[in-house]
Amino acid sequence: MTKFEFFNPVKLIYGENEIGRIGSETARYGKKALIVSYTDISFYGDLFERIHSKLKENGVEFADYLGATANPKICEAEDGIELGKKEKIDVVIGVGGGSAMDLAKIIAAGILYPHDLRRMIRFTHSDANYFIAPTEALPIVLVPTLPATASEMNPTAVITDEKTLRKSYVWEPRCLYAKVAILDPKLTLSLPKYQTACGAVDAISHAVEPFFFSDEATYGNLDLHDQMQIGVIRAIYENIPKVMERPNDIELRGFMQFSATVALNGWLTCGTQGWTPMHQMGHVLSSHKGATHGATLGCMMLAWMRYFARRKQNERFVKFARLIWETEDLEAAAGIFETYIENLGVETRISQFGCDAGDLDELTQGVVDVSFDAEGMLASIPPITREEVRKIYEISL
Repeated sequence: MTKFEFFNPVKLIYGENEIGRIGSETARYGKKALIVSYTDISFYGDLFERIHSKLKENGVEFADYLGATANPKICEAEDGIELGKKEKIDVVIGVGGGSAMDLAKIIAAGILYPHDLRRMIRFTHSDANYFIAPTEALPIVLVPTLPATASEMNPTAVITDEKTLRKSYVWEPRCLYAKVAILDPKLTLSLPKYQTACGAVDAISHAVEPFFFSDEATYGNLDLHDQMQIGVIRAIYENIPKVMERPNDIELRGFMQFSATVALNGWLTCGTQGWTPMHQMGHVLSSHKGATHGATLGCMMLAWMRYFARRKQNERFVKFARLIWETEDLEAAAGIFETYIENLGVETRISQFGCDAGDLDELTQGVVDVSFDAEGMLASIPPITREEVRKIYEISL
């Protein structure tokens, strides 16, 4: 294991009907809340009326900002910041999946941020002096309704610059952790099957990436991290088909909700490398083609497995195949995994997002612009060149 520090101050409240505590928990941090969620909240039923009622009961005023879309944009954050300042809010509540929660985080920081909002996000690695991390944010309360990103328990927010189509992130433990996250599995019952499945694939990828891109030399054959990561992957992999068959099963929904949180709350990456090359490539597919984030990660996991099946440096990939499918044939494992994802109703090829061979150079350049380091490589184990990024996209067509 490498040296590490672990810090996670989020108060996590889990359980059916725990959304009823939204008023009392929010009241600890402010007197007027900005509630951030999607442009369309009709599928939530009376959830927002319940949230409003609990806030009123606890003396918290509120304003709704229903401006989030899938793959949220800088302009959406700017509108939310403007409304928050106008309403003089002092606490931000994010309700929804990763898009709504990430937007809430950026708004909470943006209200206090003294610079152009784009300087908060790592949209390019070519000018280190341009990026200025936020140092403060209004208190944040998060209510995840889609098990996927674990944004409720990590200090990261992802957003797209609609002017350049660059999708990137801000990671800041000093101010972007939520004060409270309420995981109420009942709130996930209304999720459509496609979103449920994409969220599960996304959550699987959060444990798969640190497994793939860790240094085998620092690990024993039964390393703690291996077992934790594989345990979370198996938990989601084996249970999401049951959720699809029994979507109203609260126990299953809750199990998936907490599994997704654990996949990216920091426990699985203590002492390991933090490379996320599959996410960097998936982000470009979302920003350029409007693809659902979880679906892009399904495509990327499969393409990386197939690419490394043809290389010698594939020990971690082969170990993954052996532990999950009891085979060391990486190509065969990718085929099993692809059939599994297809059966969930999720895309497995980037051509399903409208990509063709003519898009490969543009997609590759998108990864280079945002994610390549000063040495001209994409961080992973081993580091990846521009040509290799293009080849992985090509395999995924």
